[in-house]
Formats: sequence, C-alpha cells, structure tokens
Amino acid sequence: MVRLLKQFLSSEKGQALPIVLALLAIGGLTIASSLNYATTSLNAGRIVNEGMKGGYAAEAGVEDALWCLKNGIPPPQQLPENINQMEVAIQTEEKGTYTLYLGELIQPGVHFDFLDIAGDMMWDGEAEAYKYIITVSLQHESTIHLKEVGARIPAGYSYQSGSAASFAENLSTDKPEEILDTSGVYLLNWELGIPQPSVSQENLVQTQTFYITITGTTSEEEGHYAWVVANRDDVGAVGEIAGTSYKITATATRPESGRTTAKIVADVMIGETTYITSWQY
Repeated sequence: MVRLLKQFLSSEKGQALPIVLALLAIGGLTIASSLNYATTSLNAGRIVNEGMKGGYAAEAGVEDALWCLKNGIPPPQQLPENINQMEVAIQTEEKGTYTLYLGELIQPGVHFDFLDIAGDMMWDGEAEAYKYIITVSLQHESTIHLKEVGARIPAGYSYQSGSAASFAENLSTDKPEEILDTSGVYLLNWELGIPQPSVSQENLVQTQTFYITITGTTSEEEGHYAWVVANRDDVGAVGEIAGTSYKITATATRPESGRTTAKIVADVMIGETTYITSWQY
C-alpha cells in the first residue's frame, strides 16, 4: 500500500505550478472586478452624499431669500458664508402681482382690492363635521356682481354632499364643481347663475357656507384658501392667497471646482401670508 501511494504522489510532480497559476489568474480577474465595483459604490455614495449636502445648502439660500422678501429687504445674490463647504448663489425674479384661483396663478384685475375674501373652518359638534365659511366683503362704494366662488379645502377632507343647501343665505345652494389638484386636494367651485348675486353698500357681505368631512387616512387643517370671481373685467378673480410672485433660484457649487451639486427653483407668493406654489430640485 505504501509503495502504491508513493507511486501516485510521484506521478503528480510538475502539476502544482499550472494549478497555482490558474488560481492566480482567476483571483486576479475576481479581485479586479470586485475593486471596480467597490470603487463605483464609493463614488456613487460620495455623489449622493454631496448632493444631499448641496440640497441643504440650496435650501438655505431659498430660505434666506424668503426671509429678506418677507421683511422688505432685497435678497442677496450669494450667501455671505459657505454652507456645507459650498457656495450658494441666489437669483430672485419678481413676476408681478398674482392670486391663486383653482390652483392656478393668475393676474388679478386693476381693482382687485375692491373685494376682500376669507375662508375659515370650524368644528360643528351637532353636524359632526367641519363648517367652512367663505366670506366676500366689499371694500369700495361700487356694486359688484359675482360670477364664481370657491375654495381649496385642506388635504384629507371632502365636501359633504348637499351641505350647501342647508344654508339659505348662501350665494349658491347648488352642488359645487369638485376638482382634484395635482396634490390630490379638492377644489370646490360654484358658478353663480343669473341674476348674479352682488355686494353693495346695502349688502356689504356675502357668504358661502358648507360642511367638509375627513375622508383621507391623513388630514391637516392648513393649506386651504378661498376665492371669488367678479363680473367686472377690471376686478376679475380675487383670492385669499394673493400678493407679489417671485421665482427664487438657489444654486450650490463646490468653490474649488465650480461644480454644481444642487439647484432649487421655488415659486413663492409674498402677501399677508407667504405661500410656496412650487418647489423643484
């Protein structure tokens, strides 16, 4: 038996080198691809991390411009200090006076300040629902006829069917047109028939009252606003959210290379309240 084993081992001489070389070749191919994958992963992680830091820096630029606009200060063209080791350039463009109507920014008429519009919601325990009241008030000596009235109700809420008919003093007791905006929030709009209701010195205030109920899995009481459309061309649409519209562009760059890491373009409206109408990375 021992003799046979020695003969077998002696017959294997010279085969170790090819085996070792083959293993080295296979290992080289495997290691090269693994290193390449690791390098790609590290670069991707670095780019994502840098993009996040750049996003935070650009957000700081937009917030700084917003603060300046709200306080009547011209926004800077660049933040005085670097954020996350990045320079932040700011460009602010004034677009004019606008109001929000049916989710769209429109330019109001010349005498849009002839009317005041307010939208308020409150809990009604007897109805077990929220009562929403749109109030249209005359701010001028003219008589102004009204064509439409509506509101964007909060997210997660919907109109309670037939509830407008419960309030005889309403501008309209009909069912509203219900539209979902891009955020999945309901826009309610009533078109007012002939003879069109009006606000005048004899009747300074008109209201549209209805109920809304929570229907979504999540709900919030913010983000709602109301509007009215007047018959006169020089008045046009008047919204609760109205003011000067601005386009703010904040760009974060690496100072050593000038490479852009993030860019944010925000459309905002500055009035009695500040309303961000879009936010794009």
